[in-house]
Amino acid sequence: MDKSRYPMVEEVVSIGFNREIGKDTFLMGFPCVALTSRAKPGQFLMIQVDRQAKDPLLRRPFSIHGVLDSNRLMILYKVVGKGTALLSALREGDTISAIGPLGNGFTLPGPGERALLVAGGMGIAPLFFLTQVLTRAQNHSVKMFLGFPTSQDVVLIDQLKGLGVDLSLTTEDGSLGIKGLVTDLWDQTLSQESTQKPVTYACGPASMLKEIAQKAIARNLRCYVCLEGYMGCGLGICQGCAAKAAGSKDKPYYYVCQDGPVFSAEMIDWEVM
Repeated sequence: MDKSRYPMVEEVVSIGFNREIGKDTFLMGFPCVALTSRAKPGQFLMIQVDRQAKDPLLRRPFSIHGVLDSNRLMILYKVVGKGTALLSALREGDTISAIGPLGNGFTLPGPGERALLVAGGMGIAPLFFLTQVLTRAQNHSVKMFLGFPTSQDVVLIDQLKGLGVDLSLTTEDGSLGIKGLVTDLWDQTLSQESTQKPVTYACGPASMLKEIAQKAIARNLRCYVCLEGYMGCGLGICQGCAAKAAGSKDKPYYYVCQDGPVFSAEMIDWEVM
């Protein structure tokens, strides 16, 4: 492998904080100038809790959630298995090994273009970083749509409001915000902005991304989606994170880690997702 193709570093970093901010949801931050200076919204890290451990053997991918004070990087994660359970048990001063930044990030909107950000559940992780960048630039109109199953799953509302973003919240059971699906609210907003051509950025469950991508394509709107994949290496070697390409005979599949995780909506064959 030609390592010069990947502007990445491997660092053993000391955890600055690792706190539970919601139901089984944790926010971790650690200082690392080498990573933060390279990081772009949409990219990810491959993290290993214990370099000597054999279970779990492989690193786990985590979206870069944001940057604090120009030198501290954050990840947001939910405890769903052994790897994330081990991660949640770490305390200030403990160390982890991180490789990154990996993958291709979001293509930013042009000056004055309106950006619509749609996050389903933990899809908020990479979109928070994008919100940081867009609101800091101050030449974009940014509206964000957040969707969660219930109020117990909702996180980061105050932090997003602190960034000054126009925020709309939905929960499927109506326990907080507007009752319904976040895709419906995004679709309604597009219908009301028929004279504009906003750029959509989305991350969340595959079914959500499929609906958003297909509707954006039908409206001839730019849309970027951040996909998840079963990554064993993060470099396109194991080929475990393949996604079917749309209308490409030369390249029938993309690899989420190497070609993504961010894709323009029309690149993916959504019928087989």
